Amino acid sequence: MHHPYPETGVRDRFGLIPAVASDLGGDRPEDFSGQRREHHSIQQRVLLVEDEFLLSAVLTADLQEAGYEVLGPHASVAAAMAAVQSETFDGAILDINLKGEFVYPVAQELARRGIPFMFLSGYALINMPERFRAYPRLPKPANATDLLRGVQNMLSHKPV
Repeated sequence: MHHPYPETGVRDRFGLIPAVASDLGGDRPEDFSGQRREHHSIQQRVLLVEDEFLLSAVLTADLQEAGYEVLGPHASVAAAMAAVQSETFDGAILDINLKGEFVYPVAQELARRGIPFMFLSGYALINMPERFRAYPRLPKPANATDLLRGVQNMLSHKPV
């Protein structure tokens, strides 16, 4: 007999598959990172500052699959600043608006320390303080290919 309501719980496994543009020469996000685990014994560490749970989960998965070690995600300026002061990492991805609080103090501290960072945000360049407009920025939503290329460029100090 067919029941109108299925049993509770997840019955099948599922996974999040990041979108990857087919015309960029690779078919997996890790093709663009240059950081595949089997080729490097030391992973590059990326600080992730993002307050949207689902987006941070996808970003974390994309970065880890490409071989990066992810610190965070941190969902507030206070948590991000604590991580900046207590952790060592190679670069950072910053959402601009964290539940109504702007991430610019974190960006300023990263710049002061010489740690590369990029913004991942829906904010237009014109809406950002002028002193941060020259830093790399990817618009939300960004696919895995663009994200990983941006991270690779940021870590190698190339403009996005």
